[in-house]
Amino acid sequence: MSAIKLEKGILQSSEYRYAARLKVFITLLCLASESGEITTTLSALAHRSQLSIKQIRSALAALTKAGKITKQSTRYNTIINICNYESYLTL
Repeated sequence: MSAIKLEKGILQSSEYRYAARLKVFITLLCLASESGEITTTLSALAHRSQLSIKQIRSALAALTKAGKITKQSTRYNTIINICNYESYLTL
């Protein structure tokens, strides 16, 4: 089992001010593969995080704008890459 780290600076980040955005980001960190990639659907993320699909869309848009993730939507799923994923891993 691997671990992720959150730095104390997260308290000053824009993600911390918005609970849904923080919840989505932490969920993505926990679901990511070794390369920092997640292939999922919006409904699966909503179910796992207990948020609405609208909240998921909004959080993903904000995280993309902030440069935390990149996302590519296909007809069947969404491929999300966490930018600088290695920096969130513990050694």
